[in-house]
Amino acid sequence: MTLSISKLENMLASKGFIIKSFYTLEEYCIYLEVYSVQNADSFMLYVSSRYELIVKDRENIYDMQYMEMKTEETIASNYAAEPDKVEVEDFYNELNVDLNNEKVDDLEQQLKENYDRELTLKDLSKEDRDNIKDIFRQLSRFMFCVKNIKFKLSIFYKNYLCSITKDDELDCFIIKHYPSTSERKLYIYIDLKTLYTKLDTDISCDIKSIKDGIYRLLNQNQLKHSKILNEMLEQRVAIIQYSDIVYNKKETYILYIKEFEKLLETLNQSEQEFLNKINEIKYTNTEYGIRGLQDDIKRSHILSKYDEELSKINKIKKETINNILLTRSKYDNITLKMDKILFDNSIMIHEISKNFAKLAEIV
Repeated sequence: MTLSISKLENMLASKGFIIKSFYTLEEYCIYLEVYSVQNADSFMLYVSSRYELIVKDRENIYDMQYMEMKTEETIASNYAAEPDKVEVEDFYNELNVDLNNEKVDDLEQQLKENYDRELTLKDLSKEDRDNIKDIFRQLSRFMFCVKNIKFKLSIFYKNYLCSITKDDELDCFIIKHYPSTSERKLYIYIDLKTLYTKLDTDISCDIKSIKDGIYRLLNQNQLKHSKILNEMLEQRVAIIQYSDIVYNKKETYILYIKEFEKLLETLNQSEQEFLNKINEIKYTNTEYGIRGLQDDIKRSHILSKYDEELSKINKIKKETINNILLTRSKYDNITLKMDKILFDNSIMIHEISKNFAKLAEIV
């Protein structure tokens, strides 16, 4: 079935969403990066290839290639041993977020196996290969958080996109000609069918609830990992100090984000007030109704003044949204990296402790 990109854009726009980037596989667009004009929240929208969504004459269109991730390549080779699944689930249990989701049928069949799978981890540089493995391990842990909800998670790194699919599997794509950045970016990932079922609800609220839940969980885990390291390492004071510095930095980002969000809310209210005034002048018989040439001039002057104010508001809104996106990007990056570092260290130190116990047995 063929899906019109214009129809999809209009549908999203009616709910306050704008498409920022398009990601294509072969000839079809299967991922869209979408953000809200109301609160600058962003998410990844997955569109199955069966919809045959073709995108042309748009900015920020990126072609992707599927990357084969073999099981043996995703093993945490950096560890002394692969962490036990139950131990991981204790840290990353299911999110306590009530979205009032109704049970729906399976959204779509799994991606067809006829995608290009020639590219593997072996084709990447060691740095990229190690980081992709890290992200896959991270997403495999996050899978416990979202296993019973329709919303999943994606992580951008450099020109790679890794995602938990709707079937709770892991996908990885390399994005051609994508502006590369070493920072990791966390996105909520939702498929088109789920989006349609949510059109009459506040999707932005659901997305924000899930992401806030992830942040809370990662912050809780940061404290848990720090506690484990504190108990195992003699240099625990230094470790806690570093963790506190990072935690305080994240709290600073949160404060910035909240202030920007308040500003955006105020701007939205001001914008609506001016729009109401303009509509009142244009479509109702008020003080500035049509009475003659002088009234028309006065009416045009006021409308021009309101239009100028709206332009100023829109300019500040754009700057504010950019600041929110930038600060959230920094927050995502430091949160994901901190989780990765502390989780890895906790597992490795646990293995070291077990080795010390074995050493005691042969002394």
